[in-house]
Amino acid sequence: MLAKKTMIRELGEEELILPTLVNTALAANDRIKYYFTLLQAAQSRARHPRGDYSNLRTEREAAGIDNPSFDRIVGESQVAGPGQYQIPDAGAILSGIRSCLNDMAAPVISRDDEKGRVFRTRLEALLSGIPQVEGDIVEDEVIQKITAGEQSAGDSVHLLVIDLHKALNALQADLASEIIDGAMTYLLEDDDRELVAAFMRGVRRTAPLKFDHPGLGTTATRTGRKLVIQNDIGMTDAHVLVVNIEERAVSVIYTDIHMPRLQFFQSLFEDREVAWEDTLSRKSGDRFEKKIYHLSVGRYEAGSREDLLAFLTYLGSRLVFLIDWNRARKRLRNFLLNKDTIGVLKWAADNEYGHMAFLLLGGEKVIYDALEMAAKVPIHYGEPLHQILGRERTIEYFEFVFRTASTGLQGGQSRLLLEDGIKAELLRYFRTAHENLMEICEEHATLTIDVASILRDTLIQIQRGEDGEYVTRSAKRAKRWESEADGLVTKIRSLSRRIEAAGFYSDLIFIADDAIDYLEEAAFFTTLIPAMTSSRKITIEIINLSEIAVRASEEYLKALMAAQYIHRGYSREEMQDFLRPVDRVISIERECDEALRRSEKIILMESTDHKELQVFLEIARTIEESTNSLMKAVYIIRDNTLEGITW
Repeated sequence: MLAKKTMIRELGEEELILPTLVNTALAANDRIKYYFTLLQAAQSRARHPRGDYSNLRTEREAAGIDNPSFDRIVGESQVAGPGQYQIPDAGAILSGIRSCLNDMAAPVISRDDEKGRVFRTRLEALLSGIPQVEGDIVEDEVIQKITAGEQSAGDSVHLLVIDLHKALNALQADLASEIIDGAMTYLLEDDDRELVAAFMRGVRRTAPLKFDHPGLGTTATRTGRKLVIQNDIGMTDAHVLVVNIEERAVSVIYTDIHMPRLQFFQSLFEDREVAWEDTLSRKSGDRFEKKIYHLSVGRYEAGSREDLLAFLTYLGSRLVFLIDWNRARKRLRNFLLNKDTIGVLKWAADNEYGHMAFLLLGGEKVIYDALEMAAKVPIHYGEPLHQILGRERTIEYFEFVFRTASTGLQGGQSRLLLEDGIKAELLRYFRTAHENLMEICEEHATLTIDVASILRDTLIQIQRGEDGEYVTRSAKRAKRWESEADGLVTKIRSLSRRIEAAGFYSDLIFIADDAIDYLEEAAFFTTLIPAMTSSRKITIEIINLSEIAVRASEEYLKALMAAQYIHRGYSREEMQDFLRPVDRVISIERECDEALRRSEKIILMESTDHKELQVFLEIARTIEESTNSLMKAVYIIRDNTLEGITW
C-alpha cells in the first residue's frame, strides 16, 4: 500500500495536505510555548531585577527559533510604569504568538465542522486581543490574557493552545500514514524508518514489563531537517518524552511532575555520554494535576549510524521503567532508606525486571503479609525492615522480590504461588538472621578483647613510666569501643524481639556487655593513677590481672564460635572444641579470684597514698568483675547448647 503522503501528491487534492498542516502546527506549538515562557520570564525579571534568571537560550533552540537576539530580552526587561513593562522586541514576540496561533489552528479549523467553528471563534476573539505594540511597551493585562492557564480567569491564548494541542494529537493519530512496529508515523523519509524502528525495538522489548498498564504510545514525523519521535510514557498529562534527531545528534526532551523520577531517568544513562542541561521547573495551568512540572534536555552525539541506532533502542527500552515509578518508590520507602529505594528501582531497571509486577502483586501488602508469617511480633506499617534484617540483606531481599514477581507473572505463574514464594524467602531471611545475631555477638566479643588488651598495654606503659598522653588516648579508645558495643546490644535486642527463639542472644549479650563495661571503667581509672607510683609490685600484680582478663575474653570468643557447630548429629571432636574454651573461661575466672586477693593484699601493704590505694583497688576489682561476667556468659552458652537448641 502506498504511503499516504505519496497518495496526496498523486491526487493533487489540496484538502488532503492536512498532514503537512499538522506537522507545521506541532512545530508552532513548540515555538509558542517558548514565547509564553519568554514573556513570563521578562515580566518576572522586570518586577524583581535582582533575581537570577535564565536567558532561555536552550528553550529557544529547542523550539527551532533562530534568533540569538532574543537571548537578551529577559535580562533587559524593566518596569515602564504602573502595570507596564518595557520588553525588548515585544512586537516581534507578539507577532510570533499570532503567527503560531494561526499555524496551530489551521489544520483544526480546515475541516469546517462544529468543533472547527468553535476553535475559529475563539481564535478570532483572542487574536483581536493581542495588540500591535510600539516602543516595546506591554501592558500587564496583555501578558495575563496571553499566558493565563486557569479557566477561572476566562479564556486565554494559553488555554486555546492547550486545547489545540490535544486536537492536533488526535488529528495526528488519524493521519498516521504507516505504523512502524507500533509507532504511528507520517511524512517520514526513507532513512527515518530505520531510526523509528530502532527506537520501537527498545520500546517493544521492555513493554511487557508494564503488563496491562496503558502508556508508551509513540508517534513520529519529520519536520524540516529533524526527525521527531514522541512518546506519551504513561497517563500523566505533563509526563512526555520528545526526541529530536538531526543527522547523528539526538536531543532528548523530558518533562515530569516528579523531580526524583526525572533524576532517576537521567541516572539510567550514566554509562552513556548524555550531556544533561540544568533542569527547569515551570508553572502550569490547572488542567495539569500538578501546578509545577520539570523539564530536562539531554544531548547525545552518536559516533556512527550504528551507534545512533543502538542509542535509540536503549532509550526506547528505558521508558517502561518510568510508569508508576513514584508509586513504587513510595511503597518501598516503608522498608528501605530513601537512597536504597532508588537503588533497588535502578537495579530493577538495569536488569530489565521493572517494578510493575511488584505493584500488581499488591506492593507493600504482600511484604507485610510475609512479615506477619515470619516475624514473632507483627511489624507495623512504616517500620523499616532494614532495621531488622540490615540494609544489605533487605536490599538483597527486594531484588529477589522484584525478580521473582516479574519473571513469574511474565511466565504465567499464579499470584498465590508467587506470594507464597516471597513469604518463604522472607522466612529464610529471618532464619538466616540467627546467624547474623551470632555474628553480632562475636563482634561484641572482639571489642571486649580489644578493650582488655588496651587496658593491659596501658598498665605496662604506666609501669615503664613512658608517654603520659598514651594513657589518656587509650582510655578514649576504650570508651569508643565500649559505645560501639552498646550499639550492638541495642541491635540484638531489636532483632531478637522479631525472631522466634532468639531470646538467648539477648540474654547472652546483656551479660557479656557487663564485661566490657567493667574493662572500660578500669581503663578510665588508669587515667587517675599518680604519675609516680610508690611500688612496682602493685603495677606488676595489676598487669597480671589484666593479662588474665585478656585470656578470658579470648577463650570466651572461642567458645562462642565453636557453639555454632554444635547441632544434632555433631561429632565428638566438635563438642570437645566447644567444651574446652568453656572450661578455660570458668578456670580463668577462678584464677582471677585468687589474683584479686593477692593484689588487694599487696595494694594495702605497699600503698602510701590514699588516692593510689583507692585507684588500684578499683582497677583490680573491676577487672575481676569482667572475668566474672564472662563466666556467666559462657554458662549461658553452655546451657543453651547442651539443652539441644539449634540456631
